[in-house]
Amino acid sequence: MTKHFTRDLGKLADQLLIIGTRCEDAFGAAIDSILSRDTESAMHVVEGDAAIDKLEVELEEDALKILALYAPVASDLRFLIAAIKINNDLERIGDIASNIAKRAIDLDSLTPTSPPLDFADMAQRTRVMVREAIQCLVKRDEQRARSLMALDDKVDDLNRTILASLEKRMVEEPEAIPALLRWASVVRLVERIADYATNIAEDIIYLEEGDIVRHGK
Repeated sequence: MTKHFTRDLGKLADQLLIIGTRCEDAFGAAIDSILSRDTESAMHVVEGDAAIDKLEVELEEDALKILALYAPVASDLRFLIAAIKINNDLERIGDIASNIAKRAIDLDSLTPTSPPLDFADMAQRTRVMVREAIQCLVKRDEQRARSLMALDDKVDDLNRTILASLEKRMVEEPEAIPALLRWASVVRLVERIADYATNIAEDIIYLEEGDIVRHGK
């Protein structure tokens, strides 16, 4: 039983890595498409979300089978619980990337409007957080995960600053309000992705140390 159990856990870890990489790529492509007004690339991101959803369902089913077959305890049980939660957070990142791509398609039909100041910086910082979350998971590095959690503060600051600047622009550029509202939506979506990356870091700490830090930041 131990040999098969170890094999199945390894397969689950590989699945998490695949989903994480897919989600990071989708987010990066969504951001690139909205900054370059590339609707074709945006459509690819939207269409690709179904594949991420399928992977998420498969991983959850495999994790539940492992729970039922082997009744794991201690660190193995924590790994399965963390894997299910991280899997869910990654799938949500994929969904949000799809929503950002949809906003890119919407924006292409409106009067061209410059992206908010600092948006590219915010998006890049968030992508780094997603990449770091995946690396922390692969290496099971709880110290690196704690460092990742601290990065969320800067993204939160940028979120507030950018939204305030968009409100000001709506007053100064009333003709651009439809486009600016969509940009505001995108900014909030990016901030949510940073939150999910933080959730993954918290789950990695739980996996390695058994500490629940979600409400103790």
